[in-house]
Amino acid sequence: MTKLLSSLTLMLTLSAVLAHGPQDLEKRGMATCGTAYKPVPAGKYPDMDCTPFVQDPQVQEWLKLVDFKKVPVYPQSKNGVCPEDLTKIPKDQCWWTCQKCDAPEDITTCPKAKTWGLTYDDGPSPESIRLYDNLAAHNQKATLFIVGSRAISYPETLKRAYNEGHHIAIHTWSHSAMTGLSNEQIVAELKWTEKAIFDIIGVTPLYSRPPYGDVDARVRSIATQLGFKTSIWTQGYDTNDWLIPAGTATPQSVIDIFKGWLTTFRQLPTGFIVLQHDLFKEEVDVALNGILPIAYNTKDLVMQPIADCLGDGKPYKEGAGTFKLSSDPSTTPGTVDKAVNAASSSRPITGCALLASLTIALLVSV
Repeated sequence: MTKLLSSLTLMLTLSAVLAHGPQDLEKRGMATCGTAYKPVPAGKYPDMDCTPFVQDPQVQEWLKLVDFKKVPVYPQSKNGVCPEDLTKIPKDQCWWTCQKCDAPEDITTCPKAKTWGLTYDDGPSPESIRLYDNLAAHNQKATLFIVGSRAISYPETLKRAYNEGHHIAIHTWSHSAMTGLSNEQIVAELKWTEKAIFDIIGVTPLYSRPPYGDVDARVRSIATQLGFKTSIWTQGYDTNDWLIPAGTATPQSVIDIFKGWLTTFRQLPTGFIVLQHDLFKEEVDVALNGILPIAYNTKDLVMQPIADCLGDGKPYKEGAGTFKLSSDPSTTPGTVDKAVNAASSSRPITGCALLASLTIALLVSV
């Protein structure tokens, strides 16, 4: 635990955007990554928290899965940081971080109203165990976006999450800003994480979340060709729990953000997906001591993994795995009208449209 925390240094720059980006908080700090290519030995993995080398024979095989002629051409960003002049970004680039653009295929909401898509990013970590204990005690499942480097660091923790029926999804190998990577590096980040997860739990996730929500049309195209469903969060539904370790947010300020959503969620046309994390102690503390106790006791609030709220009973390439769709209203404490929208093929309302509805709801409530 001490060794992990000593390597996870914090860097912070403030930004007035709804979704955090690498310019706001880099939770992994500066990993020591070599620049000279060396092949990954058989049965091993790339250096932790470093973007994998694309020259590796395994990556070269994975590149054959993508028709790069179909990938739109846009320049790589500088570590996901938005340019000062946003008007210089082509409209059809649909850069979520900087243009607040939801593509039709992006998963940013739960279709059914009063539904919270419960997700946690950046695990597994030593702190994840406390979170899993709490969720298990309340018979609650979540979508867990797994970092490949953390998976091979804590394989038993990942096995536990999978065995307990949580929805396991991909959060890249090194937690890098995806728009700042080359096409080949994007493939390497996704596929090495997919391989690590498969080697540990025996299934292949179909859902992925780009770190910082940093995705554009180029990144989407590659992820889609590899078979991944891009899952972000609802615009404006970032708990800011990641700012607590940096000292620029407090547990109470995070709880107050969550309480604000609870004053309006019954008036929204869809459900919502929230950004939370389980890497640092402070992030899990605010979940266990603030957000979750309130949520469990909130009438009408249905808490579900993303795959569940979409009615997708087969979130892995191999099928359902240990994942089960919810059906019994009594299985999730704190809910009254538990239901699943089975029409997962219908296009959900976009995060931007939901944000507009939230604004209207706030005006009505005052």
